[in-house]
Amino acid sequence: MENIIATILAGLTQGAVYSVFALGLALVYSTSRVLNFAHGSIYTAAAYLAWVLSAGGLGLGFVPLLVAVSVLMFLFGVAVERVVVRPLRSRPNWKIATMITTLGLALALDNLFLVIFGGTAKSMPPAFEGVLEMGSIRVPLQSLFVLAVALVTVIALQLVLSHTRLGRAMRAVSQDSTGAAVVGIKANRIFAISFGLSAVLAGIAAILLSPIYLVSPLGGWPPFLKAFVIVVFGGLGSIQGVLYAAFILGLVEAFVISELGATWTMPVWFIVLLLILMIRPRGLMGKWS
Repeated sequence: MENIIATILAGLTQGAVYSVFALGLALVYSTSRVLNFAHGSIYTAAAYLAWVLSAGGLGLGFVPLLVAVSVLMFLFGVAVERVVVRPLRSRPNWKIATMITTLGLALALDNLFLVIFGGTAKSMPPAFEGVLEMGSIRVPLQSLFVLAVALVTVIALQLVLSHTRLGRAMRAVSQDSTGAAVVGIKANRIFAISFGLSAVLAGIAAILLSPIYLVSPLGGWPPFLKAFVIVVFGGLGSIQGVLYAAFILGLVEAFVISELGATWTMPVWFIVLLLILMIRPRGLMGKWS
């Protein structure tokens, strides 16, 4: 029983962090109908930024680190949209061109990180040491901390999207950018904000995952692949579907690691994805156009 409870807690923790990262990918797709293939490399940029600001020398604590990374990553995301994506929007087939361009941006960033930081992986210390003992169950304090921060982030994003003027504007652009422009909503501004928020979510996920996984130039690709599976599993364009998918696959991953080992994680994920797509081709919460 203790092992089952520990596995469930690990699955919920992983699902919460995966939901934060995947929501960034889904947010950009929801507003622009474009998959940002540089999302994993933006995660890597945030991980290196967090390492430089904390373990790399400046020694910032968690709260100042979270604020600094969030602000800088928001500016970086907005810059990516304005410099890389926006010029393509006036061209024919701009969505395909944008996806190819973001893939090129990812490769450029990865090689830039390799040149600057070298191929040696960097380690980040956890925010908390020790364990919480509940009878015979031992829970790492870091896991509880990661779960709490991820849940607060997801809830805050949901509140922004559901109960603010910005959230309503983002939903309007997602449904009909032309109609939104008619009522005075500036689509370019919404696209820029969505890229900025996406980068912030990637930054928060990087801070939470870096103490578990080493920071390396290609370290953003495994999380990106998982985020892509989660977004497709939940339904492209569905924020709620991403949340369901992240927690389901997080629990699946935890039990697979417990019973079969970590190498079986992605094969089982893809099997689950194929099964759900056979039943619901648009994913859990996706809708037919």
